Amino acid sequence: MTFGEYVKQLMDEKGIWPSELARRTGLHRAYLSRIEVGKTRPPQKQETLNKLARVLQLEGEARERLFELAAHENGIIPKHMQHVRRNAAIPLLMRAINKKQLSEDQVRKLAEMIERDERKANGT
Repeated sequence: MTFGEYVKQLMDEKGIWPSELARRTGLHRAYLSRIEVGKTRPPQKQETLNKLARVLQLEGEARERLFELAAHENGIIPKHMQHVRRNAAIPLLMRAINKKQLSEDQVRKLAEMIERDERKANGT
């Protein structure tokens, strides 16, 4: 799912019209439209992403996903994941994913499995 598709999905779920999102965030309607259809990249400024998250009433994982999709499409690592750069095992994980040619769905399942194991280890 792209950033634009995600924003559109959220607007549909929340019953927010594009013109309302534009007005409440201070972004131009045409700019938001280009983002929705993938003709322009998502905003890079944290302030702009925070405005979108606030208007779309996002918290927790939904908010993180908005930031992660924006970062991905802009070719950057999200601020809350910068510590990953210092983890020497990350390239090993990336090579394994690449070698197996895992699909996006398979990588998501791998991430869910890791989170499930972490919750089990923490007794939550």
